[in-house]
Amino acid sequence: GRAGALPEIYTFGHRNPQGLARHPFNGSIWTGEHGPQGGDELNILRPGANYGWPVITYGEEYGGGKIGEGTHKKGMEQPLVYYTPAIGMGGIDFYTGNRYPGWQPSLLVSGLRLTRINRLELDGDGLGRETRLLGDLKMRIRDVQVGPDGLVYALADRSRLIRLDPK
Repeated sequence: GRAGALPEIYTFGHRNPQGLARHPFNGSIWTGEHGPQGGDELNILRPGANYGWPVITYGEEYGGGKIGEGTHKKGMEQPLVYYTPAIGMGGIDFYTGNRYPGWQPSLLVSGLRLTRINRLELDGDGLGRETRLLGDLKMRIRDVQVGPDGLVYALADRSRLIRLDPK
């Protein structure tokens, strides 16, 4: 819907997307983006939307210093959630199963820097309360996925595959 835009470009203004997942109820596509020093983002992709990078960001240069023009600008989308300090966002996935009581539905977000999984409860099309998982392992969590058995699996440093026990 933008004059002169290439038809294969759906959205723009992203910085280092690491996770991509389809919302289980409304079909929207969510992305987790690894920001600079701070400013990791969760976004819901909308056709033709500009997510602002590098003009707006909640992060800063490594070692300090401003990036772009601030955090808001007309015509640029705000993230659904941003993390400052950065969690080092990796993979994301939605959980809708019944293996973990009280988790239905949730968004799971892996963290490389803060070495954990963030479980965010879904509240309609938005997000509610956040719970932190596996932080005591002190391992960088690169990805999190729901397996065909309904269990949650995480891929951590040193090629470790972790299955979360529902008990």
